[in-house]
Amino acid sequence: MADLCIDFDVLDRVRRNLVDVEDLLKGPCKGMADLPSDAAGHDDLSSKLREFGDEWDYGIGKLGDFSGGAADALTTICSTFRDLDDELGKVFDQQA
Repeated sequence: MADLCIDFDVLDRVRRNLVDVEDLLKGPCKGMADLPSDAAGHDDLSSKLREFGDEWDYGIGKLGDFSGGAADALTTICSTFRDLDDELGKVFDQQA
């Protein structure tokens, strides 16, 4: 029978990183979307930068949704494996 080893610290670190994805990327996109009309020195360029920011804001929002779902799944996985580990420990203690 194979041994199963779960590194909870690594799973928790990955989960925290996934939670942070949206926050890390949202700031620069909001900055582009909120540019004043004269920020780039040319109205058309400023408009394009705002459009680019709006489009990326949508995409980053989706990435945030997906990363949040993955973080939730990792939370469930960690909880399930910890519960399983506790149950196995109880069984082994009873047999000892």
